[in-house]
Amino acid sequence: MKYKVLSIDAWGEPEGGWTWNQWYNAGTIDLDSLDSTRNVLKQMREQGFLSDESKGRVEIDDDQYNLVICDRSDHMPIFAIEYGNTI
Repeated sequence: MKYKVLSIDAWGEPEGGWTWNQWYNAGTIDLDSLDSTRNVLKQMREQGFLSDESKGRVEIDDDQYNLVICDRSDHMPIFAIEYGNTI
């Protein structure tokens, strides 16, 4: 299935966490399954959204509408795969 990929601009909240300020359509990704976070990150790299240097530095958070790819060190959102709205 094809899913929309969003590039996220977010700011940190004083009490912690992040708020999406804006998001932009970064393209689409074709995924057979969303079940394996390792596979999703691999596909994000193979399709040019993430670099090889992102290995071990990003994680996925599921907000029940998007798979949000976050920086592992501070949980800042970088990309979102909008699985709640397939293309």
